[in-house]
Amino acid sequence: MKAFIYSAFFLALPLVGRAQTTPAAPARQSLITSDTVQKKVDGPGITFSVEANRVSKTMRVRTNAKGPMQLEVNDSDGRPVLTKSLSANGSVLSVPIGNLPDGSYVVRCSVADKTFMRRITVGQ
Repeated sequence: MKAFIYSAFFLALPLVGRAQTTPAAPARQSLITSDTVQKKVDGPGITFSVEANRVSKTMRVRTNAKGPMQLEVNDSDGRPVLTKSLSANGSVLSVPIGNLPDGSYVVRCSVADKTFMRRITVGQ
């Protein structure tokens, strides 16, 4: 009986060792970026970028999509502090942000059935 228990234990030992290893977690991608470089996001050929100009207190929005665009700026708590309906025509759009207090904001843009989100910093 002891021989059977010892042999079963030693045969099961390699299986227990393998069961304890965990695979490496895949790298997580950030959904909201602070990049000002235009990137293809979610769609073939649609690009979106946003950057805040601290001197002129404006935000420049670039997209190559055309048509109606909904722009929303949310504060760090997620509350919308600025909402604009614009017409995207493939050129740079300038949005005044002089009335926003200094801080970090998330810009959410919906254009051509796509939604883009970018992080900007105002005045710091």
